[in-house]
Amino acid sequence: MENNEILSSTMTELAENIDDLLESLSALQRLSELPAHKLTETTLLKDTLRILYQYCHTTSCTLLTWPANLPPEQITSVNKKMLLAIDSNGIVHQRVATSIESLFIQHAIEERTTQNCSDCTTIGEGYQCNAWEKAIISVPIFDADELTGVITISHSNREHFNPWWHNLLGTMSRFLGQQLTICRLTR
Repeated sequence: MENNEILSSTMTELAENIDDLLESLSALQRLSELPAHKLTETTLLKDTLRILYQYCHTTSCTLLTWPANLPPEQITSVNKKMLLAIDSNGIVHQRVATSIESLFIQHAIEERTTQNCSDCTTIGEGYQCNAWEKAIISVPIFDADELTGVITISHSNREHFNPWWHNLLGTMSRFLGQQLTICRLTR
């Protein structure tokens, strides 16, 4: 009986991983199909948020970008009050970063690497997480080798994001960096 339970659990986990992989590939395909050379930067970012929201099953997705060639000393003072976001309502809008988002965005900018937390409720009092951000990932966006933004996704469930989502966001940030470069060069 115990072997059947283990087998059943393993099969369920495998099916979930396959679903995650297929959704990851679909998200990448959708992003690669965006005609960056024909879009404004705002439209490109809004469409990217909608793709992330749809395929990553998040409760919040945000994008913070700034112009290429911004001096490194100014990047840390980038205004996090004007995030482009899509939250559980499914509507793209601008809003202020939450304290948790600000923390992870700042670390992604400073360290130029992906930042994540699978249980943000353990971070501490100074960074009280909202109901929708118990798990969070922030990934830097590069335009060529220059840091030009950060993608941040969060979810209301702890440990929601598995390794597939970490890999997907890394790949999506590279795609978005390339799309931003194309969009900026053709405008």
